[in-house]
Amino acid sequence: MTAIVQVVGGVGFVFILLSIVVTEINNLIARATKLRAKNLRKNINQIIEDPVIQAKVYTHPLIQLVKADPIAPSQRISPEEAAKIANGAVSSVDWIDPKTFVDVVLNTIKAESDQQLFGSLLNVIDAMPAGAERRGLRAMVSRIVTTGQGMKELRNALPYVQDRRYRSALSDIVNQIDEEVSLLGVERSNNVALMAGIKQIESQNLRNSLATVMYSADSMEAARQNLETWYSNSMSRASANYKARMKGLSVVVALVLALALNIDTLNIARTLWEDPARRDQISSQLDYSVQSGELQSQVNVVQPGGDDEFRANQAERVNDLEDAVGTGVAIANQLQDIEDLRLPIGWTVQNVSETPEMLSDPNNLWNYFPENNPEGWLSLLTAKFLGIAATIIAAAQGAPFWFGIVNRLLRR
Repeated sequence: MTAIVQVVGGVGFVFILLSIVVTEINNLIARATKLRAKNLRKNINQIIEDPVIQAKVYTHPLIQLVKADPIAPSQRISPEEAAKIANGAVSSVDWIDPKTFVDVVLNTIKAESDQQLFGSLLNVIDAMPAGAERRGLRAMVSRIVTTGQGMKELRNALPYVQDRRYRSALSDIVNQIDEEVSLLGVERSNNVALMAGIKQIESQNLRNSLATVMYSADSMEAARQNLETWYSNSMSRASANYKARMKGLSVVVALVLALALNIDTLNIARTLWEDPARRDQISSQLDYSVQSGELQSQVNVVQPGGDDEFRANQAERVNDLEDAVGTGVAIANQLQDIEDLRLPIGWTVQNVSETPEMLSDPNNLWNYFPENNPEGWLSLLTAKFLGIAATIIAAAQGAPFWFGIVNRLLRR
C-alpha cells in the first residue's frame, strides 16, 4: 500500500470514528427534543390544515401523536379548542404507518356524515322483525358505509321489502339521503358518505386537496389507496426535511467537537505523511477493523440508512434515562478509539518562548496569540482554520460515506 493511500485511509478512519460520534450526539439531541415527532406533526399540519380533524387524528388511540385524551370522530369541538390540543405537547410517536393513518383519517372525515346519512336508515332496519330480510338490508347498508359502494343495489332492493310500512319508511329515507347528497353537491354514486364528509370540512385547502385525491376513487378501497399515496409522498418530503435538519445539526456538532478536541485534518494528514511508523500502525489497525467487520457494525448501528433515517424504531425501548446513558457510553467509547490512534489531537497550553522551534506547533494554543508569536501566529491560524473546516465538512458527510471510500481503498 503506497504512502498516499495510507494517509488517505488513516484520515478516512478518523472521519468515520468522528462521524459516528456526531451521529450518536445527533440522535441523543433528537430524542431529548423529540425532533422527529415534531417534524412529523409539522408535516401532517401542512397536509391536514383543519384543526378539528388534526385534534381528532392526533389523539386517536391508534396514533396518539399528542398527549391528550382521545376525541371521538363524531364529537363536536370548537376550532380554538382543537388547535390548542393539536399543538400541545407531542408524545414519543415519530412515525405513523400509512395504512393506520389513512384508516383514522377516513373514519374521522366520514363519521358524522355516516350518522347523518345512514343513521335513520339503520334505525328503521333494526326495528324490522328479525330474519333474512333485515340481515340482508343491514349488510347492504354496512357495505355502503364500509366500501362506499351499493347505493344502487339498496334502491333496487327496497321495492321488494314485504312490509309496506318499512318499505315506505326506507324509501323515504333513501330519497332524503339523495336530497341531502344533492344539496352537498355530491354525485349519487359511490363513496357518498366520504364525499359528503369532505364537503363539510371547514378548511377550503384541505377540502379541495381531498376532493382532488378522491376524485378518481370509485370505491372506499380505491380512496384508501389514493390517500395512502398522498400521505406517503408527504412523508417522503418530511424525511427529506428531517435529513436536511440533521445535516445542519451535524455541522454544528462537528464544529464543536473539532474545535474542542482540535481535530485538524491538515495536521493529521501531515503527521501521517511525515511519520511512516505511525502511518503503518494506523493502516494495520484500519485494515483489521474493516476485515473483522467491527467498523461496519459500528456504522450500521448509528446510521442504518434508507427510509429508517426518519422512521422510528418500533421496537420497545428501554426508558429514556437508560437510553441516554447507553448513548453516552457509546460516545465515550468512540472518543477513546479516536484518542487511541495516537494522532496529534487535542490542545496544549505551554509557554515556549525559550524554545523558538516549538512556535510552529499547531496544537499549542499559546502559539496563536500575536504577542507570543508575532511572526507565525497568522499562518498557524490560517492553517488551523482550513484544517478544522475540512474536518467539519467531512464529518457532516456521515460515517457510511467515508466507510465506503475507505473500503474501496483497501480493496485496491
